[in-house]
Amino acid sequence: MPFCTKCGKEIDAEAAFCPRCGASVAGATPTGPTSRLPVSGIDTVIKEPAAQEYWVERIVAFVIDAVIVYVILGALSVAYTLPFFFISGIGTMAAMIAGIFSFVAGIVLVLYFMFFEAYAGTSLGKRVMGLVVKSKSGGNPNFAEAAIRNVSKIYWILLFLDIIVGLATTKEYTQKFSDRFAGTSVVKRRS
Repeated sequence: MPFCTKCGKEIDAEAAFCPRCGASVAGATPTGPTSRLPVSGIDTVIKEPAAQEYWVERIVAFVIDAVIVYVILGALSVAYTLPFFFISGIGTMAAMIAGIFSFVAGIVLVLYFMFFEAYAGTSLGKRVMGLVVKSKSGGNPNFAEAAIRNVSKIYWILLFLDIIVGLATTKEYTQKFSDRFAGTSVVKRRS
């Protein structure tokens, strides 16, 4: 059996993509009724179970990380603002706090990912799902690479666009647009 040239995983001889990292297998052509090669990462995610599993793992990892950050920030926000509710009107103060919380939470989420990925190569959610972020050199991304790949997480619409543009503009399915720009990818941790 052949091995992936990107991550070294043993792959099926007829596979068009590596099931671990999603890299195209050179010279491979799928056989059978779905013999058309994928035209984009979106096409690959639609057709390949390994790509679907990969994105489910990434989404679950992100949700775990977001819950961790938002629960901690929510508790701190309540503890800080509770006295103000007794001093001033609730309506105006609540609207102002919600706007500030949203902005601060986005920045903290980006910083959370930058810190964990630059130092450990993985966030807590990615660790639970067995994923790790790698730079072009094969090591952990540096702070600049981690900042570039995570800046879209400041607001959910930017993150959604980052994923869609990344999948639509390449046949690979393991990178958001910002991952390609930063030279990073998220892969399964080797056992």
